[in-house]
Amino acid sequence: MGILFALLTAFGFAISNIFVRKGMEKSKGDNGFLITVIINVLILGIAALIYRLVVTNVPITMYGFLLFAISGVFTTFLGRMTLFMSYREIGPSRGAAIKNSAPLFTVLFAVLFLNEWIGLLPSIGTFFVLAGLGIQGFFLIRQTTTTTANDQSNLKKGYFLALFSAMVFGTGQAIRKPGLEELPDPFFGAFAGALTALILVLLSDWSKGVLKTNLRNQITSFNLFYLWSGLFTSIAMLSFFIGVTYIQVSYVAAIAAMEPLLTILLSKLFLRKQETIARYTIFSSLIVFTGVIIIILFT
Repeated sequence: MGILFALLTAFGFAISNIFVRKGMEKSKGDNGFLITVIINVLILGIAALIYRLVVTNVPITMYGFLLFAISGVFTTFLGRMTLFMSYREIGPSRGAAIKNSAPLFTVLFAVLFLNEWIGLLPSIGTFFVLAGLGIQGFFLIRQTTTTTANDQSNLKKGYFLALFSAMVFGTGQAIRKPGLEELPDPFFGAFAGALTALILVLLSDWSKGVLKTNLRNQITSFNLFYLWSGLFTSIAMLSFFIGVTYIQVSYVAAIAAMEPLLTILLSKLFLRKQETIARYTIFSSLIVFTGVIIIILFT
């Protein structure tokens, strides 16, 4: 069951990546971050309320909430914000591919701080995932040497943003595990993380003096693509939390790394004019896919 939800995580984020890119075509000055986080809070809040009323009503502890909040800061706020920024520089396929080195940071955190032990065959699968991502990163970095100075600067900026996104995403994902051990409610965990991120986004916009303007723009220039992106990121976030309740967070993170492969396939179908898929991207994604299959078969 955990593997199923890990796969659903990958599909949810991949579909969201496509909707974000389509939304950026319509809203040139808005990357969709604010509206998608608002949608996350609404959807996950309703889901959490229903879950606690119908299924379980475990006590909410301050420590559990704190862990979920920290996870939200790292993933939904910092991780997604920098990921969306990278999309404008290098596109969703490349951005998602680099961001999906996040399992490396998740595994490191889980092994060092959560005492998780990865079996031999799943370790091989995890190695394949990280190797595929490494190949992708190598060719992307080498590609910058063949571009103009301005394009090279934009590419490097995009790569850095995506890599930073991977670091904080990976750490935030790992923190969800002890949060669920303290407060075993995946619905509340997903909601708490999204709510924390929304509060930080609103405070950030308020400090810049653009809060009223940005909120007004979400209404006057409503972007349906960002609505769909918010829906699928909500599904992905919740699926990750549920998956962690069944299997190790290391495995969930590695399987969810199928996201770049799925993003590539969807980009080829829906973003043909915007996305050029290189052979090395397809090759590295297939290696990632192979690793994920090994993890699925031997977990």
